[in-house]
Amino acid sequence: MSTEDVSAPKPKAFLRIGVTGHRPGPKLSPDQAVAVRARVDAILAEIAQLTRAVVERDAWAFASRRPELSVVSALAEGADRIVAQAGLDAGMGLSAILPFARAEYRTDYATEASRAEYDALLAKSSAVFELDGKRENANRAYEAAGLLMLANADIVIAIWDQMPAEGIGGTALIVEQATAADVPVILIDPRTPEAPAILWRADSALPTAREGIEFVPRRPLGNLLASVIDIVVGTPRDLREREPLQALLKEKPSPWNIAVAYPVMLYLLGVRQLRWSDFYAPLHEDSGMRWGQHLQRQLGDPTLGAIDTDTLHNAYAFIDQLSIRYAQIYRSAYVFNYIAGAAAVLLASIGLIYPAANLEVALEFKAVMVAIEIGLITSILITLNLGTRRQWHRRWLQYRRLAETLRQLKMLSPTAAAARLDRPSDRAGRAYGWVSWYARAVEREIPVPNIAVSPAYLAAVRDAVNESELKGQVSWNDRNVHAMEKAGHRLHLAGTFLFWATLIICIAFLVVYLYSLYEKSFDLAEHMREPVVFLTALFPAIGAALSAIRSQADFETVARRSHETARDLDELVQALDREPLEFARLTDRIEKAVDVMMADNAEWHVLFRTRPLSLPA
Repeated sequence: MSTEDVSAPKPKAFLRIGVTGHRPGPKLSPDQAVAVRARVDAILAEIAQLTRAVVERDAWAFASRRPELSVVSALAEGADRIVAQAGLDAGMGLSAILPFARAEYRTDYATEASRAEYDALLAKSSAVFELDGKRENANRAYEAAGLLMLANADIVIAIWDQMPAEGIGGTALIVEQATAADVPVILIDPRTPEAPAILWRADSALPTAREGIEFVPRRPLGNLLASVIDIVVGTPRDLREREPLQALLKEKPSPWNIAVAYPVMLYLLGVRQLRWSDFYAPLHEDSGMRWGQHLQRQLGDPTLGAIDTDTLHNAYAFIDQLSIRYAQIYRSAYVFNYIAGAAAVLLASIGLIYPAANLEVALEFKAVMVAIEIGLITSILITLNLGTRRQWHRRWLQYRRLAETLRQLKMLSPTAAAARLDRPSDRAGRAYGWVSWYARAVEREIPVPNIAVSPAYLAAVRDAVNESELKGQVSWNDRNVHAMEKAGHRLHLAGTFLFWATLIICIAFLVVYLYSLYEKSFDLAEHMREPVVFLTALFPAIGAALSAIRSQADFETVARRSHETARDLDELVQALDREPLEFARLTDRIEKAVDVMMADNAEWHVLFRTRPLSLPA
């Protein structure tokens, strides 16, 4: 595929509906189950219709106008199966997350009819993720399945009597976790299924942290469902967030890059060699090994490739390269502007030492220098204007943040863990950003792994995390520490030398002048006067430019941050290598690695977001 054909892939329109609720018994009688099923059918039909309308309206942002809806369920008797079967009957997909291996989980069901229904639902599921729960900690296993369901759902239907939790892993606890995580919950009370409610805090003012479930308002579902679907599926409402998303989808950069001042500066400082990719870097769709393919090869299961979707793989490859490109453009722009500013001082003062034969020649030389100076100043203004108008700074920062967010989706997908992403919201003063929207849309396409958790699977996931991501990140950060320290140190030395040289020149001239006073002969002082004026103007100007570059790039802070990230990730690499393989422990370690990497990106973003291009003045 040519560079001109490569662009940021549009995500497919997906919506995942989770379910939690009671099993058959006092809280869900057979008659109540019939009424609940009728209500679920109506709600799913409305969700499908509203989703189609939103996707049709925002078709420019999606790869297809036909949204794909699926139910995520543990397939327990009662609520889980009611929603799962209703979804299948409505033409939706089904993904199952089981607390135990499927054969072990089957023993939960006493009747042959229930086991047959369970088998039938498994057969119709596009993916079945079998956790390695233990019977001695059954409630923990049910809780783990419920939390993973929550991590992979955009909306949750809760068939719940609104009574307090009676133990670990119950419906009330899952609902409380959902509302705390800003997942909209459609509440159907089996006693009053005709009056569904919405539990959601993300479309209201910022709530208090960890507010108890009893304080979350129950509002009649009614017309609120349309608003919920619009916020969850639709593109950001804020035009300031919508426009950058549109800009990303239109990006088709040239492979050539003439903004090379930054890599040239690093070369002159002895930090690194110039590369052909500094000048010519066609964007492509290859970002190395796909995780799903690695797991397929390790385990011989062809279905595992599905977790590394084309959208995720291609989006990460494109946006990662795009952010690198804009980083070079932005950095080269400020390096050029500061150096050009110093060069303007050189041109303004070089006439002092030009040996003109007469006044006419001197004026002609000065006119040429002024013309070149005008060109330099004009180029600075053009660079600043282009950078501001084309938003090089914003694009670099946001594309880097998006690329790192997509990277964590790759890391989390083999364990189906919750992405470190904002949930859709419409809170006052907290607009749902386009970066989160795009990443969330890509994340929705990722299915749960279609596999049973086993020692072999855990080992394959651990190796993929270590070999494909963490060790590479440790190595990159280690190299970055040395590069940034060297660049900052050498710029500091150069600036220090220039200011000391200025001081020495001034002292030397003063000594010569005092000696001339003593000797009553000013020939030497007169010969020195113009070169001294020239050098004492030029050296501080160059020193100030180098200091400004060093301050703008903040090499020392970047080096410290890279050192901390490399240290933390290396500790996690060592922990993954030596610790026993357990699903919960491995998931926790991967989540901690993601947290380290996202914290690094967040601090880096805070460091540079207030440093747009500016005039070298």
